[in-house]
Amino acid sequence: MNREIIRAMVIEDEQEALDLLSGLLESTGMATVVAATTDPFEAVDLITMHEPDMLFLDIRMPGMSGFDILTELTKLNSSNPHVVFTTAHDEYAIKAFDYAAFDYLLKPIDPDRLRETLERFMNNGKKGAMERSEALFENEKTLLFRGVSGVTFIDTDDVVFITADGNYSTFQFITGRAETVTALLGALEGHLGKQFFRTGRSCIINTSYLARIDIRQQQCVFMKGEKEFRCEISRDKIKVLMDHMKTRMPGI
Repeated sequence: MNREIIRAMVIEDEQEALDLLSGLLESTGMATVVAATTDPFEAVDLITMHEPDMLFLDIRMPGMSGFDILTELTKLNSSNPHVVFTTAHDEYAIKAFDYAAFDYLLKPIDPDRLRETLERFMNNGKKGAMERSEALFENEKTLLFRGVSGVTFIDTDDVVFITADGNYSTFQFITGRAETVTALLGALEGHLGKQFFRTGRSCIINTSYLARIDIRQQQCVFMKGEKEFRCEISRDKIKVLMDHMKTRMPGI
């Protein structure tokens, strides 16, 4: 996309938050706010009327959530802006991905982080929902989870594999650290980069660290320097994984 000004729309539950974000957007010199409202019930009509390039959408609003607004917008099958969720409640991060969000900003919004979002939009250009969702995961390497003791940030580049245990998933990092979060493995699967592969019902691996497949033991072996990690792979997935790796390494 060329460096034209981004047409943005802001929906916030409070006037102060709306004014603040609108001001931040205008101050970047990359965006102009074509519409703004604190009333979620008039949001769909305004979006349809102004057809913004980017929609900055609060999640928690009285009477109607940001997710509800998008659901209504989808039914009309008209305007399809790139959505950036804005919220002070980080527990919605995974759900935001389900709506093919272009980005997810936590309040108070960091001006530099906002500028990065606008830059990425300009660089990626306008894409369909599926393409923009994939672009998000290619560019956003951090997953965020809320737990009893606080917020956990996961850098997917450092993840060797993820295993499931009921409603929990455990991330094994290349450093040897392990982190357990409240999230179903199936819910995580769609939010990981193309280097990740589902080896069975209870494990997803990062093929970037895959050193070999132990067919006899039905295990994937990962190496990083002196460190070695292993996780199970179901028998029917072995050939699928081998074929998957061949597509990533032409000539094999």
